[in-house]
Amino acid sequence: MSDIKVITPPDRLYTDELSFLLVYPSKKIKEEFTQLVSNFDQSIHVYLYEQNEQAHEPEWLLDVFLSVNYVIIDIDNSDPQVRSLASYFISKDKTYWLTNSTDTLYNVLSKNRIFSLDFLYQKLGG
Repeated sequence: MSDIKVITPPDRLYTDELSFLLVYPSKKIKEEFTQLVSNFDQSIHVYLYEQNEQAHEPEWLLDVFLSVNYVIIDIDNSDPQVRSLASYFISKDKTYWLTNSTDTLYNVLSKNRIFSLDFLYQKLGG
């Protein structure tokens, strides 16, 4: 079983562990992610960003984004401020994104649209 540390704003850890940033994940994505990473034997850091409007911390979000290995953003659950940054996040190869919208131009920026976290099994060798 892996050692999983969940980090939320304003905290940060400066280590070399495999790290993920989950941006406004749905309950389903959280459950799927927990099940997936619990099968690994390595230490994992999970940065969780699901702020309300009174506690929005875009600087933290951008700083953490630059330091993690993988980013998973649920666009439909994100607040408007985060959605305004979504195209920046999605344009990077380490970002995987979910949306139910069929009328989106994000497909032009990235082919990393996902519908579940099954892709992580291949990426992480599980």
